[in-house]
Amino acid sequence: MEAKELHYQNVLQISVNVKRQLWNKLEKEILSFAKGFLETLFQEAIKEQIGADRYERTSERKDYRNGSYKRSLTTKYGHIEELEVPRLRHSSLNQNAVDRYERIHDDVDLAIGKLFLAGVSTRRLKSIAKELFGRPVSAQTVSQATESLEAELEQYRTAELDDNYEFLFLDGIHDKVREIGVEKKVLLCALGIRPDGTKKILAFRLVDQEDEAVWSAFLVELKSRGLKGNKLKMITTDGQPGLCKALKQHYTFVPQQRCIAHKMRNVVVKLKRAQKKPCMDGARLIWAAPNRKEAIRRFKEWEAKWYPEAERAVKCMKKDLYACLRYYDLPKEHWKTVRTTNILERSFREVRRRTRPMNFYPNAKSAEKIFYGVTNYLNQNWNNQIEKEFTHKT
Repeated sequence: MEAKELHYQNVLQISVNVKRQLWNKLEKEILSFAKGFLETLFQEAIKEQIGADRYERTSERKDYRNGSYKRSLTTKYGHIEELEVPRLRHSSLNQNAVDRYERIHDDVDLAIGKLFLAGVSTRRLKSIAKELFGRPVSAQTVSQATESLEAELEQYRTAELDDNYEFLFLDGIHDKVREIGVEKKVLLCALGIRPDGTKKILAFRLVDQEDEAVWSAFLVELKSRGLKGNKLKMITTDGQPGLCKALKQHYTFVPQQRCIAHKMRNVVVKLKRAQKKPCMDGARLIWAAPNRKEAIRRFKEWEAKWYPEAERAVKCMKKDLYACLRYYDLPKEHWKTVRTTNILERSFREVRRRTRPMNFYPNAKSAEKIFYGVTNYLNQNWNNQIEKEFTHKT
């Protein structure tokens, strides 16, 4: 039995070695072909530019060959060494295959940028790039790979919004950004849902603090881009005072739903440890009521039971109860979606997962690029899901 097992392991190891040798050979062949193909393109380009083939005598000749120089290029197939680029005597070679000072092809830049936005640290990217492309990358290369996002981000921020949104969710994520030392910043975010169920993160802004003035400016930006609020049925927030005041000014007639998840968190911190489970179990029954009348009845019952023992917690719940029960004005199929800002919390979770290896953002610009990368991914992913569901139904 041991002899058979040993034989099997030997065969398996031989198979692994053969596969490794095969793929190594294929990689070398691909790189060799890519190198030869690029050099052929260079020769074709120089022939067209000077108007004559090598050693050809013609009155239409515009220039003369002047040897060549060696350069390297990292591609998605690996690292090409000693790529031969021809020179001209009186001018420079015009060709579209490789930029003049390019050392890493756009495909590699794109891959590096996506890996960075997906949560891979610069340190890990160096080793990954060496394995994938045959050479490590520097922090500067990673930064350059994400530079194209800046133009996309500006275009995203100025793009016109249609006014076909029924529900709007507003919230802020607190995180650390290195400026002069490490400072706390707030990322304001808006997410909308259309009548067909399509979700989209409409806007975000990195600011120093949450107050009425900042939220007001954020809402003005949304309205100036096209979100007038004519079709909005409800706006869900975490209850931040400055935001609530700004909404009354800019979306005066749209009902505000207070996030019940945030309210429950506010209540639970006012309870003693022994009170938390029984008290919160009773509070959850309020939101499970089939209608507003029953929800209020359950609250009064809960209030009568817990007021003597947990007065602060009960007062906290009662303070925003009406705003927490706004969702009962809508059809039942919308209740679960609109009564919390969980849809935004999940988006923020993606951002935190990305920044966990970093502990804090290197700078404000980096923070915005990272959040735009996550935003772009989520928006595309949500749209793809809607398309798949529609295709499946039809």
